[in-house]
Amino acid sequence: MRVDEVKKKINKNTILIYTSAPSYPHGAIDPIAALSEIALAYDCCLHVDACLGGFVLPFLKAEISTIIFDFELAGVTSMSVDTHKYGCAQKGSSVVLYSSRELRKFQYTSVMDWTGGLYISPSQPGSRSGGLISQTWAALVHMGIDGYTTVAKEIYAAAVMLRTEINSIPGLQVIGEDINMIVAWKSNMNKINIYIVNDILQSKGWQLSVLQAPPALHLCITAANVSCVPRLVADLRLSVYEVLSLPEGIKGGKAPIYGMAGSVPDRGVVGDLLKDIQDILLSTY
Repeated sequence: MRVDEVKKKINKNTILIYTSAPSYPHGAIDPIAALSEIALAYDCCLHVDACLGGFVLPFLKAEISTIIFDFELAGVTSMSVDTHKYGCAQKGSSVVLYSSRELRKFQYTSVMDWTGGLYISPSQPGSRSGGLISQTWAALVHMGIDGYTTVAKEIYAAAVMLRTEINSIPGLQVIGEDINMIVAWKSNMNKINIYIVNDILQSKGWQLSVLQAPPALHLCITAANVSCVPRLVADLRLSVYEVLSLPEGIKGGKAPIYGMAGSVPDRGVVGDLLKDIQDILLSTY
């Protein structure tokens, strides 16, 4: 997010500035400190989506000391953090945090005139699994500050190495400057179709996230795959070499699908295609 663009578009009717720390596609961390000042000036809320970074960035104070993204900034009014990601809890657990009790009250659901009695819930969904809450608490206690710090530093070191190695491969270029768990890269050479690179990597057993606008790939480094990063670098080098020998791609690859989807100007058509694919996946016959 560009601060100058925000200054141009914000006005008295703005209720919220939404930021990422980091964003999922490219791992970009918005300039939240500067945006916090703008939010204060316009008396509007500022939300930080730290679903990915919430359990990594706070434990890298020495490595990213210049990046402040949380309630240390007076303008930050809320944050979202996924405990089921780097908090190492089970899927389905997440946390939204507020800078004050007054703001938190707006998410409560209260029903005063129901024939079933008075009703209050901290959110719209109502009842939730006590088992999931207990498991999340257990994960936090088990990992502790030392555990999260160790994992965060391992991820950071792997990200630095992966970014350096990718930039050393002719035809590839890392996207963005922020160093965190997300490492994204694209092709800067016409002869190298990044989607064909992905197809070859898939044939070697890799499952990477495929990006668009621009065409790119990314790896989300976790405690589970951090030790595999050196092998990814080796396979990525080999895949780029193979692309130059197989410009048409490999049989059964998905490169043509991504290429077609990116060339269709009517995004509604692409959306309808995705819905048809989902229908097929859910079909019982």
